[in-house]
Amino acid sequence: MKKTLLSLSLAAAAAVATLPSMALAMGAQDALNVIAQNHHVATHGLQKQYGYWTAEAIANDGQRATVLVKDADASFIALRKGDIGTTLPGVAQVAQALRAAGWAHVHDLELDDGFWQAEARQSLVHGEKVELVLHPQTLEVLSQVGRSGGFANQQAVLGAEQIRRALQQAGYTRVHDLDYDDGHWEAEATNVAGQSVELRLDPHTAQVLSERLDD
Repeated sequence: MKKTLLSLSLAAAAAVATLPSMALAMGAQDALNVIAQNHHVATHGLQKQYGYWTAEAIANDGQRATVLVKDADASFIALRKGDIGTTLPGVAQVAQALRAAGWAHVHDLELDDGFWQAEARQSLVHGEKVELVLHPQTLEVLSQVGRSGGFANQQAVLGAEQIRRALQQAGYTRVHDLDYDDGHWEAEATNVAGQSVELRLDPHTAQVLSERLDD
């Protein structure tokens, strides 16, 4: 994996964060049609993330695969277990590419739901921990989020302090344990009724998506 190619991918992905979100090109049924046209059946777990429709499916030869359909142009890719480290990059290649791009410390690297995911720091001592999501084939960075914010799903992601201020403006107090996890900000706080609650927030708007009592 050439450093120059990955550097270009990183730079292009960072530039996306400043652009408005692209209009969705496909619906769920469109994605299912593309998967069927590419000779995969028994599709389940269909979801849209990072600009792709992803699902689990079975190829005509009976092999299971994770399939990705790009929302913008309907391009298709199927990931089989045996492809990782052979026709597609493996763990060692992905880690090497990230280090070549300037990430000094890479850990928790795994292929999950069709995407490479990792935590990384640019400095072993003072670097901010950043969660990365990469395309399984090209290693394009699709999401890059740390406490200071970043980008995901072609939109800017708010930082932890922006989330804290938004919650305080909404009447929450004692906001703590802010953490970005699985595409959302999570926090613990005290609501206007004086109850200790756990919150899940939209990373782009700080809208509270769920509030439940903290056990």
